[in-house]
Amino acid sequence: MKLGEKLQQLRRQSGLSQEQLAAQLTVSRQAVSKWELGETMPDTENVVQLSRLFGVSCDYLLREEVDERGAVLAPPDAPQPAAPGETHLDGPGWVHNAFVLSLGICAAGTLMAVTAKLFYHSVLFVLSGIVIQILGLVLFELSTPRMGTARAAARLKFYMVACWLVLPAPVYGLYWVLRCFVPAVHPLYWATAFLSFYLLLAASITAALFVLCRRLAAKT
Repeated sequence: MKLGEKLQQLRRQSGLSQEQLAAQLTVSRQAVSKWELGETMPDTENVVQLSRLFGVSCDYLLREEVDERGAVLAPPDAPQPAAPGETHLDGPGWVHNAFVLSLGICAAGTLMAVTAKLFYHSVLFVLSGIVIQILGLVLFELSTPRMGTARAAARLKFYMVACWLVLPAPVYGLYWVLRCFVPAVHPLYWATAFLSFYLLLAASITAALFVLCRRLAAKT
């Protein structure tokens, strides 16, 4: 804010008219009006009187970048300082990007493995899907050092979602091994049992991570 705007604001806050302010400074009302319009500047003596009258510093009246407490304000186009524990490459933006990209890779791996099993019956493609899932997890872990103070919470939230994408492969592997040892059971029963096991396991992991996330948020 310029001097004229500050002066007008301070005068109104004090409940003074231009005439009343002019009388206290022993100047004309026209002089006060010109100061507020920015047409002229008060001399040094009047600046000192204004600072005493309104209880502000002369720096505040004369310098646009100084607030009422005397602190220097940053220019509007100045870069915002990073939060503690973060740099400009860290923080919520980086967490969001790593979260979305890693989950996308895990989802692609899951889709590849399921498609290969249902339509192509190819063990190679199933294994390739699992490898892609692992790459998604590794990518997220490699990203965590740049997340600053958000690292712990980001991990918990990531695995709350990722477990639903990653668990089908190991659960199906267990299903396939048990079917080899107990072939007499109807495949539909096996499928129902392991689908229920997958849902229960994924839900339990998500619930446990959610509780840990709430405790972490309470500590911070």
